[in-house]
This record gives sequence, structure tokens and C-alpha cells, in this order.
Amino acid sequence: MRVFLSCDMEGATGVVSFDQVSRNKPEYEFGREMQLKDTWAVVTAAREAGAQRIVVNDSHDAMRNLDGRALPREVELISGSPKILCMMEGVSEADVALFVAYHAMGGTERALLDHTMSSTTVHEVRLNGRAVGEIGLGAALCGALGVPVALVTGDVAACIEAESLLPGVVTCPVKEGHGRFAARLLAPEVTTERLAQATREALARFREGAFKPWCPGPPYELEVTFSWTSQCDKASWALPFHRVGGRTLRAEHEDFLELHRAFLAAVTLAGAV
Repeated sequence: MRVFLSCDMEGATGVVSFDQVSRNKPEYEFGREMQLKDTWAVVTAAREAGAQRIVVNDSHDAMRNLDGRALPREVELISGSPKILCMMEGVSEADVALFVAYHAMGGTERALLDHTMSSTTVHEVRLNGRAVGEIGLGAALCGALGVPVALVTGDVAACIEAESLLPGVVTCPVKEGHGRFAARLLAPEVTTERLAQATREALARFREGAFKPWCPGPPYELEVTFSWTSQCDKASWALPFHRVGGRTLRAEHEDFLELHRAFLAAVTLAGAV
């Protein structure tokens, strides 16, 4: 069993502020520690559940947050950016994917640090007419490569989002948002136990054939609404997107990998404004 972990940071135990997940902020080391703690809990449980190979992709911001010195020799870490598959780099080599420390899509009520790819650039993303965040985009990319998502961890809102999108997925909430920057938190010892239990359950159910890759197409239609018209001005340079509104681009493609690549280009261009 080859297991892939995509590890974000906003959904980690104890994290409630962008200051805790931003490289240039004093509280960043706390966010790194919590991201590693949750990742370690899932990795340890996956090893105990019989994973023969584990690939961990650091999926937050510049993607150089996880300290590889803390990982066991059986685990491979993909670090740094840019990466062709971004948050899913390495998933094509896996049998099953686990999303750790994820957050809800932008605009979600009572969701901690909600956003989709960028808190200042992207207002909304729709895939085949359905609003999706990083969970949905990642799951669709996994699905296009034939890999099911078995586990999603993060705050309650992120877990609800995952459950509404991926039939039967195992979720593990480690905190409950009381607003974008406030939450009811659990002790790290408690979340470590819960993460381990959820990982064992997810991999046991995967072995039983409980999960199927999530694939909403082809064809795939991706619509991206930006925060400002000026961002859309620049993002419209990315093909095959075409403008359908002041802040909105739309593109269609038979290959989601190519569409996702164009989406990353559009978001990068918009972020430069």
C-alpha cells in the first residue's frame, strides 16, 4: 500500500491566525510545529497500518515548512515550490491520498482561515458548476490520476465540506471554528489520538475497497472569480481561460491536469497585481 499525504497548515491543531502560518511572522514556528505534529500522527498510524511507502508533500505556501530531519527513514518528503501538481505533487505514485491540516473554501461560515488558494486573490472557484476549495481541487486532481481520497483532517467546516463532496470519506476535525480567527481547540494529545484512529480507519476501509476516485468530468469546466477586476485583467492572459465577467474567467478542457495547470498560471498572474 502506497500512501500519499498532502499537508497544509491552516487546518492543523491549535492554529487560528494567519500570523501562525506566515513565514515572516513571529508565531510561524508554532504553526510549523503543529503542522508537523499532525503530519507525524498520520504518518505513524499509516506505518502501523501497513503502508509500505509514504510520500509526504508539503503543501502550504512556499512548501518548505516541514522539517525533513523529523521524519522516519521510510518516509519521503517533497519540499519546495513551484511544483507541477502543486499540492498534489507525488500523488501519481500512490494508491490512496490523505489530506492533512486542510481548511474550508473561501466564503465558508464559521471556518478558520477560509480561502481558496489565496486569501487576497481568489474569491470563488467553481468546477462543473459546483463551488470548490482546495479540498475539491485536490480531490479532482487525484481522481484524474485514479487515486481516491480516504481521509481529510482540519477544522469542522473543512470536514463538512469534504463529506459533502467525497462519498464515505473519513474525516477528523481537530478544532471548531467560532469565526474566521477564533476556535474551540483540543489538546494536542487528544488530536494526536484522534488523527491516528481516523488514519487507521481510513486505510482499513481503503483496503476493503470503500473509496473511489472523485472525478466530476470529463469534460471539465472551471470558473474562477477574482477579488478585483485588475487581477482578472492579468489572469486572462492564461489560456484556455476566457473572460465571462468583470472578475470572472472560465475554461473547459477534457484533461483536468492541463486545466489545473492553466488555473495555477491564472492565479499566479493575478497574484502579481
